[in-house]
Amino acid sequence: MSLLRQGKALVLTMYMGESDQWQGKPLYVAIVQLLREELCAGATASRAIAGYGAGSRLHTQQALHWSSDVPIVLQVIDQPERIRRVLPRVQAMLNGGLLTLHEVEVLKYTHARRRGLPTKLPVAQVMETAITTVQLTTPVAEVLHLLIHAPFRALPVVDEQNHLQGIISTGDLIEAGLLPVRRGVMRTALELDSQTAQTLVAPLTQPGQGTSCAQDVMNRQVRSISTETTLGEAAQIMLETGLKRLPVVDAEQKLRGMLSRTDLLQVIVTSPLMGQEASSATQPLSRSRPLAELPVPQQPVVTYMRSEVATVEEQTPLADVIDALILSPQKRVFVVDAQQRVQGVISDIDVLTRLQAEARPGVLRLLMNWTRGKPGRVPTGALRTSSGNARVATDVMNRDLVTALETASVQETIERMMSTGRTVLPIVDAQGQMRGIVGRSDLLQLLIEEEG
Repeated sequence: MSLLRQGKALVLTMYMGESDQWQGKPLYVAIVQLLREELCAGATASRAIAGYGAGSRLHTQQALHWSSDVPIVLQVIDQPERIRRVLPRVQAMLNGGLLTLHEVEVLKYTHARRRGLPTKLPVAQVMETAITTVQLTTPVAEVLHLLIHAPFRALPVVDEQNHLQGIISTGDLIEAGLLPVRRGVMRTALELDSQTAQTLVAPLTQPGQGTSCAQDVMNRQVRSISTETTLGEAAQIMLETGLKRLPVVDAEQKLRGMLSRTDLLQVIVTSPLMGQEASSATQPLSRSRPLAELPVPQQPVVTYMRSEVATVEEQTPLADVIDALILSPQKRVFVVDAQQRVQGVISDIDVLTRLQAEARPGVLRLLMNWTRGKPGRVPTGALRTSSGNARVATDVMNRDLVTALETASVQETIERMMSTGRTVLPIVDAQGQMRGIVGRSDLLQLLIEEEG
């Protein structure tokens, strides 16, 4: 069974007769078994009192009736990609009857467990199975296009029998010299202006790239896990290695799915431990001990917070902001006022989009050199003459800031993080003063502690 996440989902509703058969068993039983095998989030079959369908034959359980073929309504709610994956097989099984499909908003989804986080649950019940893969011979140009434009950041490489052969991440492409900057910067730069885009296009069209394929750039030293690996074990591997996603294989090394940090955090969100208070990098953690009387998801988030945060003041010169940004392990800096209240956040993308066009190539070249491990600095004079109104931190910061209160629970913080798509949240007090930050890797520690 896979986790059903908050947000948009699809409802597939099937209407059939109780006497309908599929390969010697009731059709509704066969479909429920199929949905379970395909790791759908869950299915419900309801037995109706009376009804009729396309054949205009009355179905009823009353004493006087025309048919004992009572209607069965079977419903499954899941993520769109999973529904669409199983839909062709369901359609083939349902010779007669009715199928409907519509969109819904999932507000909450909880497991039936009564105590504790499900750290012993096998990853096969949580992993994402609708994944995109490439073959060993897939051209590098196609790999680049997929990774730049797709929602995922890693591509498993498989052979014709679906055996895992390697993996290609954006980091692998950067190391191979094929991706000049991180993906988010690449996406933004290509859409800004022609001069900025041209600065990045040249590295993508280097000689020899046209003949390269996936097996030439893939990482063959893949850290994979089995379908029986527990969630606690997977979280431990992610924390030890710094990996954000793990391929999941069966006993024959065939790829079965991918497990991400988001999948693991979703387990914490959907665990029924939450109580009435709940709402609908591998760096060492410095924190106090959890409060023993509280369930793990209800611990205050400050328990897992990091106090080391890269900050700049509102009037920090732009050149110094860029230096701080390059040195920040979080790839972002937070802007604070004189009272240390958080005013905004700055990433390399924020700097690029708010600079004037003529200043962007210089900053891009700096980011490209930094990506290749060659530290540099944009001349302050160049920034002053070509950056227009973007001269200090407040000129380039993103004011659309998502924070979490220090009094918030881990549960509430994870829900906020996932609903907003943020990977790092600043933790503030009631006055908005910065206390620290918490990231997805920090919160994976919950699964380790619970298993221990």
